[in-house]
Amino acid sequence: MGQENLGQDLEALREDVTKLRSDLSQLAKSLLDKGKIETDTAKDRVMEELMSNLRSARDKSNETVETVEHKIQEKPLMSLLIAFLVGLVLGKLFERR
Repeated sequence: MGQENLGQDLEALREDVTKLRSDLSQLAKSLLDKGKIETDTAKDRVMEELMSNLRSARDKSNETVETVEHKIQEKPLMSLLIAFLVGLVLGKLFERR
């Protein structure tokens, strides 16, 4: 009778280990799926923020270009003189010796 109980206990233990292995596998799969969802959500959030910043930078650069164009139209001779002087200074800075 002792052997029979031992055999039953071992069989129950095997079944428990098999069930535990199955449960752990399901848990790992669930965690992996949740991690993928979290990663996709974070990626989407970062992409939206990046696109928003890109649009903002583009709008700001367009405003700056328009402002410069307006200033050039208001004072074309002064703008020409400033451009000439900037070119002269840059030429001297990058001049090879």
